[in-house]
Amino acid sequence: MCGERVKNTNKRNKLVARRWLANLFGLIGLCLSFSAIATETTSETASIHVTITTHLGDEQHFREGDEISLLLSLNHDAYVLLVYQDASGDLVKLFPVRKDDNGRVSAGDFMPFPRRADGLRLVVAPPFGEEQVWAFATAEAFPARPLLNTSDINTLRIRLQRSGIHYSEAYTRLRTHAGQQ
Repeated sequence: MCGERVKNTNKRNKLVARRWLANLFGLIGLCLSFSAIATETTSETASIHVTITTHLGDEQHFREGDEISLLLSLNHDAYVLLVYQDASGDLVKLFPVRKDDNGRVSAGDFMPFPRRADGLRLVVAPPFGEEQVWAFATAEAFPARPLLNTSDINTLRIRLQRSGIHYSEAYTRLRTHAGQQ
């Protein structure tokens, strides 16, 4: 009986060892496939980081007649939408300016806006108060429809989300005042 027991134990040990190795190789294969999936997903959906500020920095004060330049930074090439919210809450699309411009911008730090080629100047005029400039960036072109007749920034966000576009956003706040110092 002892011989049979040893023989059965050896068979059992071999079976346990085989199962253990099969499980190990299965786990290694599973880990490798998850790693490959994660790498693919990460490369396909690399997030776009966008920042925007004025030429004087954030939270700055500007007087009537001052000209404002914005500085945009992107870590990847992206389609960009710039929206200005004046002191009364009205939204104005600043970029893209021309209808034939899809808003594609190359990656870079502190890119000035408005661009000289756009022929646009940002000059402080009424209404005065707290104002914001929003920068939206995405890997896909923005649809024109969600941008039409948008009354506030939250409605714009909802429309962009409903269109299925994944985007990043940033804003800068500034204060405008009447008269010169």
